[in-house]
Amino acid sequence: MAQGIEHIRQRFKVVDVSHKVTKATQLVATAKLKRIGKRIEHIQPYYSEIYDAFHQLLPKLENSFYLRNEPIVAKKTLWVVFTSNLGLCGGFNTNISKLALEQMHEEDEIIAVGSKGAAFFKNHHKKVIEEYNSFDINVNYPDSQALTLNLVSKFNNKSIDSIKVAYTKYINTVTFEPTVIDLLPIITSNKNAKSESMVLTDFEPDVKTVIESAIPLYVGAIIYGALIESQVAEQASRRLAMENASNNASDMKNSLLISYNRARQGAITQEISEIIGGAEAQQ
Repeated sequence: MAQGIEHIRQRFKVVDVSHKVTKATQLVATAKLKRIGKRIEHIQPYYSEIYDAFHQLLPKLENSFYLRNEPIVAKKTLWVVFTSNLGLCGGFNTNISKLALEQMHEEDEIIAVGSKGAAFFKNHHKKVIEEYNSFDINVNYPDSQALTLNLVSKFNNKSIDSIKVAYTKYINTVTFEPTVIDLLPIITSNKNAKSESMVLTDFEPDVKTVIESAIPLYVGAIIYGALIESQVAEQASRRLAMENASNNASDMKNSLLISYNRARQGAITQEISEIIGGAEAQQ
């Protein structure tokens, strides 16, 4: 009986330590989520303006290297996959990595943003050509420009046919959606091109020169937006995972405490019975 009580006591200590760790991680993730979550509201108007401006340009542009009227069958696609550098965030890394893996072809290459994604694709024998592991919640727009210019350069050199971005879209604090978008070439349609509601705008020197000069701005906006959303989704996913882990640890502690009290009470009852039995034997 004493051995059983000691075993329960040791298990309780282990679960108690785990509960403290998960609770602390939950609080840290909550603080980071509040900090970076505000940035989404601040940057959304900027991206909306860039998106609107480009979609005023696209219907006026023909035969551009950056534009296609319909999706192409790419021989080699460059994937930019956003994951985290740290774990303990539920299915955040697994879900987006598996989604990208399902859509990849044999010749595709990967730029992994986050060490977890790099490890995942290497384990699946995919070609990871570059890794960016320095991004965190303190990332700003200039920090992402190296990645932006790298992508534009690879596309301009025609070493790849298309670029896709895989990231986790943040919807709310408990909902995150793994998303894959076509970055380059930009896909438009003739139907949109003939829209009568299009704003009439003059561009100097011409539409093609303007849009090709502004492509880095367009790509940079999408990359930075995906990076921020991924960071917010990571912290929200970690907070949710640690909250569930803390609740489970708390339930385990309560269950072990009940088992400990029952075992302890049983041991006391047994000792009392032995004392009474010994006294009666002496009489």
